[in-house]
Amino acid sequence: MRETMAELTIRSAEAGDSEALKELLDTSWRTHWGPEVTAESRALYDRDMPAHGYVDACLDAFMVAERGGQVVGMYHLEGSQLHAIHVAVAEIGTGVGAALMEKAEADGAARLDVRAFNTRARAFYAARGWREIAEEDATEMGTPVRSIIMAR
Repeated sequence: MRETMAELTIRSAEAGDSEALKELLDTSWRTHWGPEVTAESRALYDRDMPAHGYVDACLDAFMVAERGGQVVGMYHLEGSQLHAIHVAVAEIGTGVGAALMEKAEADGAARLDVRAFNTRARAFYAARGWREIAEEDATEMGTPVRSIIMAR
């Protein structure tokens, strides 16, 4: 299934997207979460490369945003749980995230977890009508963090 919004296409991930998705998720983690965790956690991330395993395990469940033949975003929805949504750093603020969220919401997204330190994402979700309903202890590559549970 494909949906086109201006020059942006949202479609199911394909095997050929794997490397681009790994790069997208790595860059996203290093940009948004890496600065919030300890050096030990960053070293653990570098050693284990969990984004790569995630892509390998879940590629068939991903939806991707593509512009000009390049993967510029993705989301992973399972039932009503939005497990992940990422936008290429260079595409933040261009509407990619809004288009992905619109599609995820149309497909049933009603719950997500977001790290408390990710204030930009929290504000983005809140502006779309998502509510913070709970907070819990979590870890990010071994660093203790707070996780915010949001619902629609």
